[in-house]
Amino acid sequence: MNLARLEMRQTFAAIQMTSNRPVLEMRQGRADVSMTQGKAEMTQRTTPGTLEVDSSVARSESNLKGALELGRHFGQLGEQGAREATSMAASEGDQLMRIENGNPIPRIAASKVNDPYPIADLDFMPKSIDRVKLTYTPADVKIEWNVIPAQIDVSLTPTDISFTPWTTDISLRQQASLEMWPVGGMYDETR
Repeated sequence: MNLARLEMRQTFAAIQMTSNRPVLEMRQGRADVSMTQGKAEMTQRTTPGTLEVDSSVARSESNLKGALELGRHFGQLGEQGAREATSMAASEGDQLMRIENGNPIPRIAASKVNDPYPIADLDFMPKSIDRVKLTYTPADVKIEWNVIPAQIDVSLTPTDISFTPWTTDISLRQQASLEMWPVGGMYDETR
């Protein structure tokens, strides 16, 4: 017996998902730096040092005298010599007046002949270091700087940022379907 039956064919639905990850792109150009520095100027003022040497005492002790000082010295020696000669002449006159005490002429002659010998001695000139006076005034140095400050210029390149967000595409890859047909009996569609 040929009974009618119902045949079915079913197709399930299929979902398709496509994801795109996020993309962050960043571009930064170089920054330009320019720097200008002027020259520093230095000014220096110097007052020279002075050294004063006063060696008049040492020169005087070494018989290296100036004309005026030498004239004064010889004047004093002349005065002293005149005084000594006057006193000697007066002393000899006194001795000659007292002739009753014996003949003074041989004694006067002997005193003039029997002068002591000159004494030679070794000595230093000047006699000590303090005979020369040194006066030193140190130099005065003044230094001034005129510094021009540096000028720095920076030009920045703006940053270019692009962002692609996360996307998910969902689509139906295959649709669901259900097919039915009768088989057998009088409704057989396969014949």
